[in-house]
Amino acid sequence: MSSRTSTLFTVGTLLRHAQDASAPVRVLVSGTWLDGVIVGADGLGVVLDDGGGQQVLVRLDSILAVSFSRTDIDGASDAPAEPGARAHGQGERPPIEAGPVTR
Repeated sequence: MSSRTSTLFTVGTLLRHAQDASAPVRVLVSGTWLDGVIVGADGLGVVLDDGGGQQVLVRLDSILAVSFSRTDIDGASDAPAEPGARAHGQGERPPIEAGPVTR
């Protein structure tokens, strides 16, 4: 590896990996950890479902940290694929990005 290479990890990149694997995530917003599975995402936010009937919309620019189990992400590629489902890590999919906010 060259000393001049770099990797940029973003909240959107990690959320996309978790979404692709249907893995539960924890996101830190204003000092509070929110838990759930990503059921929707666009360039401005993500919708988390807690599995108990509650959903929350979180703006990407409000997320300070993302946490998830590496086993949930890596294990997804070992599971049998459902018809029409994409396996994690196959094919290039852009990260979820925060777009410009207009008021």
